[in-house]
Amino acid sequence: MQPHIRNQVDWEQPFPPEEYASRRARVREALAAANLDAILVTTPANITWLTGYDMIWYHLQNLTGLLVRADSDDTLFFDSTAHTTLISITPAITEVIYVDGAAVSGTVEESITAVVGGITGKGLGKSRLGLEMWGYAPHASVMEALATALRDGGATVEDHWTLVERLRFIKSPLEMQHVRKAAEIGDLGMVAARDFIKPGVMETEIEGTIMSAMMGAGGGYPGIRTMLGAGPRAGTHHSPPTRRQIKQGDIVFVDFCGVYDRYHVNVNRTFSVGEPDPRWTDLMTKAAGCIDAILSEVKLGDSLSSIDAIAQRYTDDAGIRKYVWWVGGYAQEIAVPPDWCGNNWLNPRFDMGDPVVQPGMVFNLENQFDVYEDWPGGSGCAYIETLMVTENGIEVMSKLPRTLTTV
Repeated sequence: MQPHIRNQVDWEQPFPPEEYASRRARVREALAAANLDAILVTTPANITWLTGYDMIWYHLQNLTGLLVRADSDDTLFFDSTAHTTLISITPAITEVIYVDGAAVSGTVEESITAVVGGITGKGLGKSRLGLEMWGYAPHASVMEALATALRDGGATVEDHWTLVERLRFIKSPLEMQHVRKAAEIGDLGMVAARDFIKPGVMETEIEGTIMSAMMGAGGGYPGIRTMLGAGPRAGTHHSPPTRRQIKQGDIVFVDFCGVYDRYHVNVNRTFSVGEPDPRWTDLMTKAAGCIDAILSEVKLGDSLSSIDAIAQRYTDDAGIRKYVWWVGGYAQEIAVPPDWCGNNWLNPRFDMGDPVVQPGMVFNLENQFDVYEDWPGGSGCAYIETLMVTENGIEVMSKLPRTLTTV
C-alpha cells in the first residue's frame, strides 16, 4: 500500500464507501448464519463486488483474495506486489499482505504460506473457515492445497463458493442504477452495429464499431467476447467475429453485453441485410411474444423457475419449438472475464435453489434458434433481453425492438 498514491485518487469510484460497507455487513450476516468465523473470497467477481478491485490477470495459480470475518468489519487483502499501485488506488482495500509468489515468479507454496500466515495472524488459524473451491480462479489444485495447509494448522475448512454470489443476486438501488447505465451503453453499441452493417464490411469491423460506441460512453469490456456471425455463420451462437465480409441477403446475429463498472446487461439482436425470406420474419416475430407473456404473467413472489416454465410453454404454443437451440436465462450481474453468466439460472442448477422473484434481481431471457432448412440468408437467429425486477414488476432493459430488423 502506498499512501501517497492513494491520496491522489481524485476520480469517481464505482460506489461510495457506505455501499461497500453494506455489502460486507451482508456477508457477515451470512457467515453467522452458516456458523463460519470467516471466508476467504477468491472468486474475481466477488472480490470486485466487495472492494471495487478491477484486475485483469487472474491466472490459475493466482491467490488474490479478501478475508472477511464474521465478528468484525476488518478485512485483509492478499495479492502480489506487482499490483501495489492497483491496490493503492482501490480505497475499499484497507490492509494487504503481499503473497509475492505465484502471481508473478514465485511458487504456489510461497503464496499459500503467506495466506495461511495472514489468516493465522488474525487469530483465525483454528477457526471455521469458508473457501470458494469452485470458480475460474484459482485452479482447483491450488485451492485444495490451501485448504490442506489450513486444516494442517488446525482450521475447519468448508466449501462456501455460493455464499457471496447468493447475496449479489439481490442488488441495491445503487447497483440498479449501474445496471440501467449498462443497458443504455449496450443499446448504444447495438444501434452502432445496426447502422454500420452493410455489404462489404467485415464482421470484425462491426465488432470495432460496437466497442468504440460503448467505450466512448464510459463502458467496459464484456466478460465474454462479442458473439457475431452472418450468413452461414448466423447460427454459430458462441463464435467471435471473423474477417468474413457481409453480403446482401445475410442474416446477421449480434450478441454482447453493455458494461458499466463491471455490471453486465446482455443484448442480442438479429438483422437482415435487405428484405429477408418471410420465414425469418415470422419466426422472430413469434418468438418476440415470449417476453410479453413473461411480463403479463409473472408476479413478485413467484418462483424464479416459473419464468422459465412460462417461456417454455409459450415456445410450444407458438409452434416454434422445432427450431429452438435454447430458450432460458440466468443472472446478469457484476462479472469479469472469462464469463458473464451468473450461477442463478431460471431453471435451477449448481445447488443455488429456486428463489422467489423479488426486486433487485436482474437476469436475461434468451430465444436462440437453429434453422437447418436452407432458408436463404443464414443458419439461425436469436434475440436476448435482460430483465430487471422492481417494486412494480419486471422491466425490459433494452429499448430496441427484438423482432428481425432490416438494414
